[in-house]
Amino acid sequence: MARYLVTGANGFVGSNLVKVLLDNGHEVRGMVRKSSNVDNIAGLPIETLIGDIRDEETLEEPVQGVDGIFHTAALYRFWAPRNDLFYDTNVLGTRNVLQVADRAGVDRVVVTSTASLLAHSEDGKSLPRSTDGLPSAYKVTKYIAERESLSFNDERDLDVVIASPTVPIGPGDYGPTPTGRLILEYLNGKMKGYLDMDFNVVYVKDVAQGHLLAMEKGVPGERYVLGNKNTSLSEIIEILARVTGRDRPMFKIPYSVAITFAWIDEFVEGFLMRKRPTAPIAAIESTRIDETIDSTPWTKELGLPQTPIIKALKKAMDWYSEHGYLRNGKSELRYK
Repeated sequence: MARYLVTGANGFVGSNLVKVLLDNGHEVRGMVRKSSNVDNIAGLPIETLIGDIRDEETLEEPVQGVDGIFHTAALYRFWAPRNDLFYDTNVLGTRNVLQVADRAGVDRVVVTSTASLLAHSEDGKSLPRSTDGLPSAYKVTKYIAERESLSFNDERDLDVVIASPTVPIGPGDYGPTPTGRLILEYLNGKMKGYLDMDFNVVYVKDVAQGHLLAMEKGVPGERYVLGNKNTSLSEIIEILARVTGRDRPMFKIPYSVAITFAWIDEFVEGFLMRKRPTAPIAAIESTRIDETIDSTPWTKELGLPQTPIIKALKKAMDWYSEHGYLRNGKSELRYK
């Protein structure tokens, strides 16, 4: 049995990881911000500490006496009121966690990155050479954070392993994530049309299990892609329509129309009204990137579970329904 710290323990990946760690008999210390929604970990037998990865001093107590750290905390979205929020959270926050872990003599840190970065490299298996061409502040800052994380592994007495999920779906997505928002738009009848995209999806509980496997079996300085099925938004919609019996969207939206709307929307809602745009520019630009990937080499090396995606979607829909995200409630969900 080990004692682990999970940053962002209340988050989508973090909360599922906390449950996996408990199921495997480990002690868990979860770090959350003072303002965080902690419903995902309410009632769980863990030690919860208040801290902020952007404030190095608040990390000193949480890292003491732990055998390893899972750094899952991040700003995962396509838009924020200020771009420096991405840098402060994803880059400086990661740097702070690693610096404090190194000083405290922690043996190993598993840093959560994103497999979407690999879609921009020449071989699809490594990081791109630079941030040129990365379509969002999220990806740019996760790229920098991963580079810095690996430098800690090379230059300090600290084992760092990178866990790179593809697109997770499942319970606990209280944000919700950008993918979760698309699922909810369909379920709530708001998706009249859609802009197709290609990506890889994975059950969030398999992602959580993959983090533990990376901690136990991962090679320091290596990246492990935690993925499952290559698919597209149109295929996900087809599955949702089939299992719920609900109508499919009426049409596909051309990219030129979507990006024009995004520029107008981000100016009006984002710049003038200072609220999250309905269609952020970065989200639309990201649809042009093929983010499918063969995750088999990594999943085989770790022994990562491969839960069927239809099960992951049903688990996600049930969770959204039980937590009030569906307009018509759970009674309206039926599976064929």
